[in-house]
Amino acid sequence: MPNKNYLRDQSLYEHAVMFDPVNQQRYPDGDGSRSSGDFYEVPGCISNPDGSFTITYYAPNAKTCQVRGIGGSMPNTYDMAKSEKMPGYFEVTITDVCAGFHYIEFVVDGNVCMHNQLPIGYGCSFAINFVDVYDPDFTYHLLKNVPHGTVHMELFESEVIGRTRNCYVYTPPSYRTNTEKRYPVLYIMHGGGENETGWLWQGKINYIMDNMLAEGLCEEMIVVMTYGFNYTEKEDGLFSSGDIDKVLATECVPFIDSMYRTIPDKDHRAVAGLSYGSVHARMAVLGYPEVFSVLGIFSGSFRFDNPTKNNYSRFDFKYVLESREIFNERLRLCFYGCGDQEAGPMSPAEQIDQLKAEGYNLVRYVAPGYHEWNVWRRCAFELAKILWRW
Repeated sequence: MPNKNYLRDQSLYEHAVMFDPVNQQRYPDGDGSRSSGDFYEVPGCISNPDGSFTITYYAPNAKTCQVRGIGGSMPNTYDMAKSEKMPGYFEVTITDVCAGFHYIEFVVDGNVCMHNQLPIGYGCSFAINFVDVYDPDFTYHLLKNVPHGTVHMELFESEVIGRTRNCYVYTPPSYRTNTEKRYPVLYIMHGGGENETGWLWQGKINYIMDNMLAEGLCEEMIVVMTYGFNYTEKEDGLFSSGDIDKVLATECVPFIDSMYRTIPDKDHRAVAGLSYGSVHARMAVLGYPEVFSVLGIFSGSFRFDNPTKNNYSRFDFKYVLESREIFNERLRLCFYGCGDQEAGPMSPAEQIDQLKAEGYNLVRYVAPGYHEWNVWRRCAFELAKILWRW
């Protein structure tokens, strides 16, 4: 059962807009204007000790209000009732959702709306609310009393697409004090419909790394998060995506090596990605063997060729699977992880296990869950445990 410290953990509330877990607002007065009155805590989502959670939504003129999940572990829609103690608020307590991360959206009088107090991230190709429900089996994404690394935001110029690009860089706690040490780098990619903020706000990768390092569960490393699409404008005003691997391998990597104390060789660079990001990872690692040697596939296919897709995901690396010698020469490690409720990505299990038995540098991991951040956080955790420990 979660204790009060967990229910107040700032990682559950920190996001693109807020950090403090007490999201205070004015309690509305009689006319619902919120222009007067005392400050009360109305945090939008309250985690309860029994594992349920209560959601509130302020809509004083609305007739109906619902909250619904986006598939996966929260497939249902819940009717919210008008609060008896808070004028203008709707509320509902949800008891039948499993632990962990959930994207949610609100339907107010038939209109899909956002909640301005709940955590906000970028997913499903738009700004979206999410909540975290207590998960006793995985707490490495929480903010704990351990030494903390630093998240930097960097800008670099891309000649490939003619635009300035953004990336976030996590450096471990020792980076500030051990100024002589150099570090390996994990480039970790978001999924389709997401961007470079995903592994921070939804994935909490900086806290996962802090907590793992504090327990000695992984090697110190730099983690880089950059945008996984290469959109260029066409003459008709529409946009298309070109080679998504080229920006990473030929522009982002040299930039990071010039700005940070990296170990600048392929044996100390890895690329991992979730869902569509695993396509990006495959194209980068296999297309630029002189740059990368470690591949992480989270909830993606195990295909090494994809000739029928659009130009930004067309690739053919079938020859890598032709022999153990070729595979191991190209890949020091290939990590494949997915959720036990993902029917599609589970299909290569027998193939991967057979190749591993034949000596291929493969690791397969199955997490509890669906195609969602609960699984991808665990995949990142499991990959980090074995990176650079060979």
